[in-house]
Amino acid sequence: MTFTRRALGAIARRLGRPELVSAFYAGARQAEHESVGIAAVLAAVLLSDGSYVDVGSNRGQVLREAVRVAPRGSHVAFEPIPALARELALEFPGVDCRQLAVGARREQARFCHFRSLDGWSGLQRNPEISDEQGAPEYIDVEVSTLDEELAGMSPAVVKIDVEGAELAVLQGAGGLLERARPVLIFEHVAEATALYGDTPEGIWDLLAAARYRIMTVTGQGPFDRAAFVGGGGVVNWLATPES
Repeated sequence: MTFTRRALGAIARRLGRPELVSAFYAGARQAEHESVGIAAVLAAVLLSDGSYVDVGSNRGQVLREAVRVAPRGSHVAFEPIPALARELALEFPGVDCRQLAVGARREQARFCHFRSLDGWSGLQRNPEISDEQGAPEYIDVEVSTLDEELAGMSPAVVKIDVEGAELAVLQGAGGLLERARPVLIFEHVAEATALYGDTPEGIWDLLAAARYRIMTVTGQGPFDRAAFVGGGGVVNWLATPES
């Protein structure tokens, strides 16, 4: 079900006509609502010269909107798949595009690249994707941390889409969260998080300790620990710093 819901959302974004898919599928309607919510968050938070950081840029689906909203901003995009990183650098010459994965520590790691479904690629293989569906290859990637990569930078918004590795990204961003207090847009599905031995509780506890509130990108919340762990079919979340 998770794969189907997210696949429908991806089809809607690729078509550029989400209403055509969402008219028939509830999962795509949810994805369309969340896409609209992400765009609304960017419009509300980013000033024209605001800074945006995109962790797991893929083909720049969200990055494109951030650049439109903040054309004079200093933006950084992280994408570990070499071909996609090159495409991003060509399409977004004003963005600092770095061919890196992001995690809890600097290291080298094996990365599962699904050549046919690159949006499901990650440091752990998603078992929902068969060889026939994904055409996987395993590549070596460099992993760094947001604290190391963004030293001295104070982004207004950080987007995280790392196929279940979001807790590791947050663990490597403790200094950034304390110093810059960015708004966080992050994809989180419990089944994907479990691939890394992590839990929704771990994400909620880390963000609560950093004095962040968790909502959905469509404005529901804030969620307490139990409600966030329950998920309720939400894929994209919003974490905002407490005053």
